[in-house]
Amino acid sequence: MARQRRLKQIVAYTILFFWTLVVAIPTYWLVITAFKLPQDINARATFIPWVDFTPGLHAFQDVFIRQGLVNSRPFLNSIVVALSTAALSTVIGGAGGYALARFPFQIGRFSNDRIAFGFLIQRMFPPAVLLIPFLLLYRRLGLLDTLSGLVLVYCAFSIPFVVWMMRDFFRTIPVEIEESALIDGCDRVGVLFRIAIPLSAPGVVTAFVLVMIGSWNEFLLALTFMFNKAVTVPLFLTLQTSVQYGTQYWNMAVIAIFSVLPVVIAGLALERYITRGLTFGAVK
Repeated sequence: MARQRRLKQIVAYTILFFWTLVVAIPTYWLVITAFKLPQDINARATFIPWVDFTPGLHAFQDVFIRQGLVNSRPFLNSIVVALSTAALSTVIGGAGGYALARFPFQIGRFSNDRIAFGFLIQRMFPPAVLLIPFLLLYRRLGLLDTLSGLVLVYCAFSIPFVVWMMRDFFRTIPVEIEESALIDGCDRVGVLFRIAIPLSAPGVVTAFVLVMIGSWNEFLLALTFMFNKAVTVPLFLTLQTSVQYGTQYWNMAVIAIFSVLPVVIAGLALERYITRGLTFGAVK
């Protein structure tokens, strides 16, 4: 038994080691590319700094000084859009999820479960299917190339996900706790903010972070509706390819690194809540 257990551990650690390499090598390649000079990238494949090539800050100077990444409109646009979308989707979706979890609704064949399933079906629609209708609608309403228009379309795809997710979280809270609060004189709004939301805090944080990450990284919708004033970081990344200069891989690597950092920092800071939120239903 001891030999079998040790053999299983060896196999497991071997698989984890190779999977770590699969994940780490692209990240390593991205980081060293950011410190390479254009001639180092165009000449041949180089892997080890100070051995195969001499690291430099050419790409950082080009991106931060000449193009002004941090102070530029794309970076600020992404922050505003991601936080606004996450906040609106969490508030509206959380309210919808609480309503489906606590208030029975039945008109003909329509019930809470069918309505929730309808939200899930809406979330399954690929964004490409709705590009032309949204494009025509935004053109008529004057929402093209505006941050508010981008937030609205992101919320349209994020709210159904939050409704479905928060509904399951609110259903795990015993109804008796809320009923006791109502008997003691607390109104429904007080029950929501004093009992339901605090007890489902991991779910709220998880929904907020997941929507924020999705909005931060989204490319297709931003590419379709935004072209000048409301350009985000993913679109700014594509601007590093031109006919005159070709594909500037060194600049793309720098922008990619700094576009990933906010998401990584948010994930590390809220790791405890995200882990509880993602595993709460399974443990329950």
